[in-house]
Amino acid sequence: MRVEADNGRSTTVGRMLVGSDQQLREEYRLRWFLNVAGPELISGVIAVLSLGALLFWISRPTERVFGWLALVGLFWCFWNLQYFADSVPFDDGVFWTLNADSMFAVFWAAFGFAATFLDVPHRRRIILASAAVCAGAIAIRHGLIATGNNPAPSYLIMWPLAFATLYLLGGAIRRSPSIENVAMFSAMTVSTAFGFPDLILLSTTWRGVTFQLQPYGGLLVFLAFGFAIGKRVLVALAAVEDVNETLELRVRDATEKLGQSEAARRRLEGGNAVDLERERMMREIHDGIGSSLITALAVAQRERQSPNTIATLQRSISDLRIGVDSLEPINGDVVMLLASLRHRMDRELGDAGLVFVWKTMLAPPLPWLDAVGALHILRILQEGIGNVLKHAGASKVEVDCVGAARNGVDGVLVTIADDGCGFDGSGRQGRGLANIAARAEALNANFSYESALGSGTKLLLWLPLVIGTVETA
Repeated sequence: MRVEADNGRSTTVGRMLVGSDQQLREEYRLRWFLNVAGPELISGVIAVLSLGALLFWISRPTERVFGWLALVGLFWCFWNLQYFADSVPFDDGVFWTLNADSMFAVFWAAFGFAATFLDVPHRRRIILASAAVCAGAIAIRHGLIATGNNPAPSYLIMWPLAFATLYLLGGAIRRSPSIENVAMFSAMTVSTAFGFPDLILLSTTWRGVTFQLQPYGGLLVFLAFGFAIGKRVLVALAAVEDVNETLELRVRDATEKLGQSEAARRRLEGGNAVDLERERMMREIHDGIGSSLITALAVAQRERQSPNTIATLQRSISDLRIGVDSLEPINGDVVMLLASLRHRMDRELGDAGLVFVWKTMLAPPLPWLDAVGALHILRILQEGIGNVLKHAGASKVEVDCVGAARNGVDGVLVTIADDGCGFDGSGRQGRGLANIAARAEALNANFSYESALGSGTKLLLWLPLVIGTVETA
């Protein structure tokens, strides 16, 4: 059998077999699958995956590794066209020239992918240098063809680039022996090894493998590269999920804190509104009723009205001032409340000719004490001192305030004691004591008294630090 080739290019002829029709057909089907159907299937798979990588890179240009993966796949698909392209729509010589040159582009794209994926320092310069190597190899190949020599030596220039890619991947394994690094290194090693029998097969002197292995090695490389990217994407997605969970927790915490701040702001606004309203009421009482009572007292004194009228006006003014004092913010300080009462009743107490002893010591503040509670306490004290002035016939009165626990519960004890005539505590309570007991109950406090005929009287008012901890007397 004589085969002639006059197209000016190197021509490779497959091994000739002689045998029965059945034997030859079986051999033909196997060779056809390995040389044509297999590379076609591989090229189709790689083309679809490359298109997906290309679209992803177009949508996210910063993810350059997807662009390199697309280049690897597209160059490899074009290189594999030689296995099943019967005819092309342009010059046959141009097609085969581009097809052969695409092999160099495949090695360059694989090296660029590895350098980008591993984030090699100065990778742009390294990739440009590898591009120059590929361009030089292509120029040498065309020079050998132009001079009528075998272009196979030009292919050997690609091996250093392949080994450089293996060097990068091997270094990545040393730094981090992850499954994706091992997969890329293994696939690139197998693909590089497949290149040697393919070159020997082209020389027509070897009778070993009867089909080219590179298409199958290319599938391994592309799948390993794709797996590495996919693993990195999954890790990034997991990190994003963790970040989202962290952000959700932070947002939830920030929302809760914002809600607390908003509640505190509303309370502050409410407190400011109460303070403003309290100031307004105090001003209205002082400028309205207070001024009217003071004017009435001045008129009564100038016109020499009866002493009872003048005393009534004076008590009314004193009661009004005590009521106004209860509106002053005291932050739960009972001692400050007693000091205000002493200031208001000082003149009345001095006119009574009694010796008053104030033993107001440091006492813990009552968080629950508001303006209403302050007024109740002032009225209780005012009632108790008033009873001493009216009924006790005493010469000395002691007012005591001290922190005191009762049954293991912290609180404040206020005591009013006189050395007057006293009364029979077993008898019926007077109206004054009933009023005091009612106000103490409104305060959720504990009121009691100790008295005997000729032994004076002691009134005790115990105020709990926390409401709801009081035992009845």
